[in-house]
Amino acid sequence: MSVQVFIAANAREGLARIRKELGDDAVVLSTRPHPQGVELLASAYGELAVPAISETPDTASSSRILSELSRLRGMLQNQLAGFAWGAGRRRDPARVALMQTLFAAGFGSALARTLAARLPRGLDADAAQRWLRQVLIRNLPLQGREADLLARGGRYALVGSTGSGKTTTLAKLAARGVDAHGAGEVALVAADAYRIGAATQLTVYADLLGVSLHVAEDQARLAQLLPHLAAKKLVLIDTAGFAPNDPRTREGQALDALGVRRLAVISAAQQGAAIEQAMTHFGQGAAACILTKLDETPQPGAALDSLIRHRLPLAYISGGQRVPEDLHAPNAAYLIDRALKGGQLDTPYALEAEDWPLFAGVEAERAERRTQKGINAG
Repeated sequence: MSVQVFIAANAREGLARIRKELGDDAVVLSTRPHPQGVELLASAYGELAVPAISETPDTASSSRILSELSRLRGMLQNQLAGFAWGAGRRRDPARVALMQTLFAAGFGSALARTLAARLPRGLDADAAQRWLRQVLIRNLPLQGREADLLARGGRYALVGSTGSGKTTTLAKLAARGVDAHGAGEVALVAADAYRIGAATQLTVYADLLGVSLHVAEDQARLAQLLPHLAAKKLVLIDTAGFAPNDPRTREGQALDALGVRRLAVISAAQQGAAIEQAMTHFGQGAAACILTKLDETPQPGAALDSLIRHRLPLAYISGGQRVPEDLHAPNAAYLIDRALKGGQLDTPYALEAEDWPLFAGVEAERAERRTQKGINAG
């Protein structure tokens, strides 16, 4: 695309020059103030479909034009999305209200749009909310009582991000295991060689519970240790915590080859993006999930959203430091009701009525970027 720059005392004079040099069908791409009056960027209509990015003289101008067009396109998309939101609210208020409920509770766009698209026709606002609650309850994956991990016993390693509460959760599981099988049937393994004091903290718990504690500095030592613990009914392994994108998270997946089942420990008190990262890196291939720090989050919607989309069964929930009192079997109705109630909290982060069209525009822009990324990847 050949772009020419025209500088004139005013827009009228600039347009006259453009028509004279490029013809009546010339296209004005942008205008902006100039010390001498106004600067106009224009191109002949026939050349618009042939970008000349590789031509050195026009590279800077073309780059500026493409950037400007991209900005204008984004503004137009936001405006159109806002208009569509308003039109949708008038045309199908129950469907829009359902999406608002999910967004306000911390659920993500993908799940919100999927459920809104499946909302049965003809429901009023109250019926739509009841339908939403039941659908969320049915789709929250829970570990069945018949598959209770502690009752079955086995070898389990707790994996998760730094600070997700793995060590405290392990102590709670161990206490429940002692109640189920006796202290002599439970063993703890400290496999965190990175955090200072990790083994010491487990030593305190092991002494209080009367169970054996073993230390494995690395995978090789753990592989040597596990056969000696084969007679134990329940073996719980405390692993090192890393950021989800740390390459060392792959060490957790190596536990599968040792016959150890991984339990992903996810803190519900994180932002949705952090929960999604943790679920992707620690939840893949895990036997189940344990949601921790529920007492620290007023809106657990993001955590429940991630569980639903990844279909990772929830084995336990935890909120508080008491061992073992603050460990519970999950109840889908309680968790969903708590999440939806969280969307009603009056906080500075809650969207007002006039904010929703803008929010819809931002969501539309994100969806466009995801689509474009998928096209480029393909």
